[in-house]
Amino acid sequence: METLILEKSDSLVVDDARHITDVLINLDDRCDALTVSLYDQTAFQQPDYPVYLDHIDPVSGELLLVVTDAGSLETPIFDTHRLALSAENDQTLRFEAIQVLKAERYGDALQLRCALPKRLITAARRQSARITLRKDMHVSAAITCFVDQPPIMATLRDISGGGCLLGLPLAECAPLTGALTLPAVTLTFPSGEHFTIKASVRHVTPIARSNQAVVGLEFGNLDRPHQRQLAHIVSSTEQEIAWRAGEVSRLAAPTPLYASAERPRSRTAKRRQHTPEGLNTLRGIARDQHLFLLALQNGHSLPVERLERSANQLIKLLGKGRQAFFYDLTCLTDEPQWMQHSLNVAGRLADLLLAEPELAADTHRAVRAALIHDLGKAMLIDEALPSLESEMNEAQRSRLRNHVGALLAALERAGYPLDALERDIIGGINERLDGSGYPRGVAGEALSPVVRMAAVIDVIDAMTRPRGDRPALDAVKAYRYLYNRPKRFDRHWVTRYVQRHGFYPLGSLVKFSHGYLAWVLALDERGQPSRVRVVRNLRHAGIFYDDEISRVDFDQLGRLVESVQPERYGL
Repeated sequence: METLILEKSDSLVVDDARHITDVLINLDDRCDALTVSLYDQTAFQQPDYPVYLDHIDPVSGELLLVVTDAGSLETPIFDTHRLALSAENDQTLRFEAIQVLKAERYGDALQLRCALPKRLITAARRQSARITLRKDMHVSAAITCFVDQPPIMATLRDISGGGCLLGLPLAECAPLTGALTLPAVTLTFPSGEHFTIKASVRHVTPIARSNQAVVGLEFGNLDRPHQRQLAHIVSSTEQEIAWRAGEVSRLAAPTPLYASAERPRSRTAKRRQHTPEGLNTLRGIARDQHLFLLALQNGHSLPVERLERSANQLIKLLGKGRQAFFYDLTCLTDEPQWMQHSLNVAGRLADLLLAEPELAADTHRAVRAALIHDLGKAMLIDEALPSLESEMNEAQRSRLRNHVGALLAALERAGYPLDALERDIIGGINERLDGSGYPRGVAGEALSPVVRMAAVIDVIDAMTRPRGDRPALDAVKAYRYLYNRPKRFDRHWVTRYVQRHGFYPLGSLVKFSHGYLAWVLALDERGQPSRVRVVRNLRHAGIFYDDEISRVDFDQLGRLVESVQPERYGL
C-alpha cells in the first residue's frame, strides 16, 4: 500500500484498493452521513446529494449507489464528470474520482453503477476513533440552540473524543445551520449520568428513505474535567458494545454507564394502526419541503423537481377526495406550525382555484408558490429570533416581516426559476387592500384576484392556529374578523371561502351537548358535519374513544354546541 501524509492539512491519502474497499464495506448509512458531489467542480459549485450504498462487489470492482434526492442531476453529466463520495464520522472520509458506468433514473432517485474508487482521503480532525452505538443502546441528547429556548431532542448515534453524531427528526433541523455554535449539548446515559458541552454544527444531512436526519457536532475546547469524563464515556461505550456483542468473557458485566436505574418495562404488543395513503403522501410532501429548506440554507442545488412533484401530488390528492384530504391535513401534528400552515394554505388555495373556472389554470403554479411562501421565516431563526412559535417582542415581529425578502433573495441566489405568478403570490400574500400589509404596502387594484384570494386563506389559517401571544380562534370568529374589514380583505373571497369550508371545517374539533368531543370527518352540502370521530366524553374523565359516528346516530351525542380548540383539552 502506498500512503501519503499531508502534514499541513493533517490528512491521509490512501490508494490501496483493498483497504479502500474494506472502508467502503464498513460504512453504515444509518450512522454515517453519506453524500455524493461532482468531483471535478469547484468547491463553491458542489452541491451534496444524500446517498446510500446499495451493493459493493469487490470481485467485479463495482459498487451501486442510490442518490435519493437527485431531481436536479441529469444523467448526461456523468459522461464528463466523476463523483466524490463523502462520509462524515470521526473523520471526513472522501472517496474521489469515482467513474459512473451506468446511471438509471427512478423518479427523483438515481441508481448509479460505479467503478470502485481509486483514492481515499481522510481528514482526521477529531481527537480519537469514532465509536458507533448499537441499535439497542439508547442515549438521549438535548440540543440547546439558543439560551432560554426549549432544547431539540435527539439520540446519540456515535461519539469520539472530539465530537458526536446525533439523529433527530428532519422537521427539527431548521435552526441547525452550518457553523452554528451551540451553547450546550447534553447527553443523558441510561445510568442517569449527564455530559454537557458546547459544540458547533459541522453538517446536517438527511437520512435516505426516512424523515430523519443526522447532525455532526464538533465539541468545543475541553477543560480537564470534561476531557476525563469524555474519555470515560468513550471507553465505557466501547466496552459496552463488546459486552453486548459477546466479545468478552462470560464473567464480564455491562458497564455502569449503560446500566439503567429503572426496572425494564414489560413489553406489550403494539396495535398497528393503519395510516391512510393520503396522509403518507402529505408526510412525503412535508419531507420534500424540509429538503428544499435545507438546500436553501446551505446554498445547495434546489430540488425543483421535488417541488413540482409535491404540487402535483397535492392537487391529485385533493381530486381523489376533498373531505379526506382536508381531514388528513389536520393530522400532520408532528410538523412545525410554519410547515402545517404552508401545506394548509397550498391545499385551500388549490381547492378554491379549482372551483373558479377562470382561475383554475393557475392552480399548479399557485400551489408551488404557496408550498414555499413561508420558508423565509424558518431561514430567519437565529439568536435574535430563536423561535417562530413562542411569544415575540416588537423587535422580533418587525424582523419577521423580512421573511418575504429573505426568501426571494435566497431563491434568486439559488437560481430558482420563479415565474410572475409565483413571485406575485410570495410577494403579495401578506399585502392588504388598504396598503397596510407588507413588504411593499401594495394596495387596491394592484393586487391580483389570486393574491387577494391567497391573502384571505393565509390569514384565516393563521388565525385558527395557536400563537405565542394568543390561543387559536375558531373558524367563525376568524370569518367574522375578515368579513367585517372589507377595506383590508376582499369580501368576495371571504364569502367563497366560507361557502367551501362551512362553519365547522373538516378536521375541526366540535363539542356536543352530552359532553362528547369529536373530530369532523365529513360535511353535507350545507356545510354541516355529517360524520365525526368521537374521541372523548367530558363527563367521564380518563375515558377515550375512537368511534366514527354518522348523522343518523348523532342523537346519542346530543346537540352540536360549538367548535372548540383541541389544545384546551390536550388533543
